Amino acid sequence: MKCTPVISIIFLLFLGLQSCIKEDPVNTDPGIKLRYSTDTLLFDTTFTTIGSATKILKIFNDESGPVILSRISIAGSSGVKFNFNVDGIEGPEAKNIRIEAKDSIYLFVRVKVDPDQPLSVSPFVLEDKLKIEINSHTNEIALVAWGQNANYITGKDASGRIVLLTCNMQDLRWDDSKPYLIYGTLVIDSCRVIIPAGARIYIHGGLVRPDDDRIAPYTDGRLIFINRGSLAIEGTPGNKAYLTGDRLEAAFKNGAGQWGGIAFQNPGRTNSISNADIKNSSFGLYVDSAAFLQIDHSRIIYTSTNSIIARNAVIKASNCEFTESGQHNLYFAQGGNYTLDYCTAYNAYSNSYSLLLDNFQCTMQNPQTGQCIEGKTLPATIKVRNSIFAGEDDNEVVLVDRNPTPIPGRFVVQFSNSYIKGDSLQNSSSFKDNCIDCLYAKFGDKLFESIKQSNYQLDSASVAKNIGKPIPGISDDLLGKSRDSVLPDAGCYESQK
Repeated sequence: MKCTPVISIIFLLFLGLQSCIKEDPVNTDPGIKLRYSTDTLLFDTTFTTIGSATKILKIFNDESGPVILSRISIAGSSGVKFNFNVDGIEGPEAKNIRIEAKDSIYLFVRVKVDPDQPLSVSPFVLEDKLKIEINSHTNEIALVAWGQNANYITGKDASGRIVLLTCNMQDLRWDDSKPYLIYGTLVIDSCRVIIPAGARIYIHGGLVRPDDDRIAPYTDGRLIFINRGSLAIEGTPGNKAYLTGDRLEAAFKNGAGQWGGIAFQNPGRTNSISNADIKNSSFGLYVDSAAFLQIDHSRIIYTSTNSIIARNAVIKASNCEFTESGQHNLYFAQGGNYTLDYCTAYNAYSNSYSLLLDNFQCTMQNPQTGQCIEGKTLPATIKVRNSIFAGEDDNEVVLVDRNPTPIPGRFVVQFSNSYIKGDSLQNSSSFKDNCIDCLYAKFGDKLFESIKQSNYQLDSASVAKNIGKPIPGISDDLLGKSRDSVLPDAGCYESQK
């Protein structure tokens, strides 16, 4: 008995039934929302040699009908660092990927890193976005990987977050030959961080938009020392320590606001910075109430706001350059005690100053407007020797005593042997009495070698040459060159011409 005809008939009937089954219509709703297993793919491998790592993104379609992802692509790098595979299709681009109703797909994202390439080719932090287009709108998944062989102090998920570092009141030395990178905001407590000569600390910034609408967006990448935390930077004239943004391409060399800055919110603690370059931040240093900072032979340059902002703090600075600030170079608010020897501050922006000292503290604000409705004055003392305060405005030194009438010992100002641009000050008899052997700026004064090239060493014909007076204990300049023992120059650089 032969069965073949019966089997053939059944097979033909099956094909006929199949041809009558229609696929469910594709969901084209432009407001459709897919679900993703994460909004950020973090590649937590730190590469020491050329290598790759893979992460999985799962995309869920929770709708009652199928959807089509019209395009999946790598946004910025065109797959040079990041690539993906979906449904057997290799990126950096894939089109018309279907996800059935109540179903999901896997997308495999890969990063390839050569940690020994120049930073201009492969920076410390590799960032890109995976773009997923569906029904005329686009979703983005952040891609983050480490791209260099370095010491990563914080993890990749620290972007826009706060990470606490403690070490039980011990010293923590960042003395590895490899550079260090800080990602996000690092808060140091119960720990003395020591940064030795030659250390390179890079801070990854970026704009953070908090979920809380009451908090304004801010620049990420900050070091904050609180309570029992403190900092000691121990560079030398020939081997400085460097703290800067992590974008080292030429286009970013002189750019301000690339990372947040360094804050000292550690009352009663001593912080010291010697022979350091701090640059490219939003603010350089923030020194809060009762914190103490000693800084010498250092530069704080290319900041979008202040080189130093202090609130009722104690600061001793010598042989320092404070230039290329977007706002006041030195802003000393709410009183405090400040000593500046052989310092150079130049401000190129209007409505801001090289030096601003104010002794007022607001104690009550209007909660609706933020306007101060009650306050008090605090003691303020400033002592300046052999320094330069210059800039584009008529008055680059502003000293504001908010006491209704002068009170002995509550607002003390002592300047000597310094170059000052201050039309108002030189017409103030009380200031002139407290500015011994000062030189006031005049139109046409030669001062620096080249402001346009950010070179604040003294011109060979500078009027600031030989106007200083020797200060015991300070025998060299910012670069470690010897000071004239009889008539030193004002400012952080001693002319060798």
